Amino acid sequence: MTLPVTQTVDVIWWITAVEIPAVASLFWLHWRMRSELLGRVEQLRAREESDASDLRDALAAFKLDVARNYVSIPYLKDVEKRLTGHLLRIEAKLDMPPIPSKKDLSL
Repeated sequence: MTLPVTQTVDVIWWITAVEIPAVASLFWLHWRMRSELLGRVEQLRAREESDASDLRDALAAFKLDVARNYVSIPYLKDVEKRLTGHLLRIEAKLDMPPIPSKKDLSL
């Protein structure tokens, strides 16, 4: 069974006039959306890096401000004395010879 010539021409005309431009426009639309998306992702990444850097700087400045304004010198000296005392006691305990246990005496 052969197709009439008019039906074959209609199918070829449909493919040429409608399908190829439709597929080409969809491809172009996909390409454009992809490039715009990649551009936006790059902008967001750059903005995120900038914001993170600003936040790190602000945190460092806040820590410095806290260290300068909220901790007094006498309090720091007191903490240092207590820590030094504890460390000296630990050192003294480590320097003492070990006390033999009952187990060691029985050997």
